[in-house]
Amino acid sequence: MNFLKSPIMLYFFKHAIVHFLVVLFVLCLITTLSEVIEYAKQTSNIEKGEFFLSTKMALLHLPYMIQRIIPYAVFFGTMLSLLRLSKSFELVIARAAGLNIWQCCLPYIFLAILIGFVNIGVLSPITAVTQTKLMQIETNVLSKNDSHLQVTGGGFWLHQKYGDKSSIIHANAINPEKMELQKVIIFRYDKNEFYERIDGKTASLKDGYWEVSNAIRTDHQQKTNKIIIYKLKTNLTSTKIKESFSPPETMSFWSMPKFIEIIENAGFSSRKHLIHWHSLLASPFMLIGMALIGGVFSVKPLGRNGMGLRIFVGIILAFIIFFFNDIASVLGQRSNAPAEIAAWVPALIPILISTSILLYLEDG
Repeated sequence: MNFLKSPIMLYFFKHAIVHFLVVLFVLCLITTLSEVIEYAKQTSNIEKGEFFLSTKMALLHLPYMIQRIIPYAVFFGTMLSLLRLSKSFELVIARAAGLNIWQCCLPYIFLAILIGFVNIGVLSPITAVTQTKLMQIETNVLSKNDSHLQVTGGGFWLHQKYGDKSSIIHANAINPEKMELQKVIIFRYDKNEFYERIDGKTASLKDGYWEVSNAIRTDHQQKTNKIIIYKLKTNLTSTKIKESFSPPETMSFWSMPKFIEIIENAGFSSRKHLIHWHSLLASPFMLIGMALIGGVFSVKPLGRNGMGLRIFVGIILAFIIFFFNDIASVLGQRSNAPAEIAAWVPALIPILISTSILLYLEDG
């Protein structure tokens, strides 16, 4: 308990924060520049405001990218901080005074836990807002996300585009097996100008069109007429609709459980969103593991040219962890394993590996 309140604990904690923020800033700068270049390529056909638009889209995408790079910022921040302390012999003096490697890593573990909670409670809601805004820009400017299904307490909203025309479809309920919409309202637009509304009892997805039964058509001049069967052209399929739910990154950690409950009650699969929610919940443990892996590089004293070699090995290790997490995420979403296992196993593996290595090196 005395060590937790000691000046050395506070000194190591401040040292960890500084190096984490420096590494995070560098990674964010590199990521943002690469995103600006990528979006500039996609908006090259826009005559005016190309650079401003690509920069805006890159900045909107930044909170999501920060969530992706935070584990590596924790890893490199911990590694560089401990290596600097080792190079200046401060870490050597601390260990000679009786501190073991676990006590030296404790400030970095506390920082990892703090960052994990900030990621869940603060960064996740910010990412949800910015990703939603980014998707809207991509839909309007780049013609991406031309169809997506959103769920609210009042029913389902489906957006589709077919040529220059677009439709916004609202349904009180969906039968996912027959792909049939109940109590349908369709708002139709031609080049973003409203021109008619269709109300129907049901809308069934056929090959290349929606078949709306007992339809009432209302044009932009408020003239109405009844149509027994109304056919609305579409390029959607049953598979596209099932996969077009709002991506999990467009929802905050706090609102996702309700969304999962709604789509499960509607008969759709919530696996992708459930894995994402558990991944956010497990993120503090993932960050603890990354901090401990960074601590592995500081157990042994630095030799000649030892710092450069350890940084190089750390970069290789970061790439390995990055690819492993991506592979584990894909396998988790496509396998039949419980969503909890698919999300928590990749988060706990760094802790198991780093703890085993530290126990071996410390005792050895």
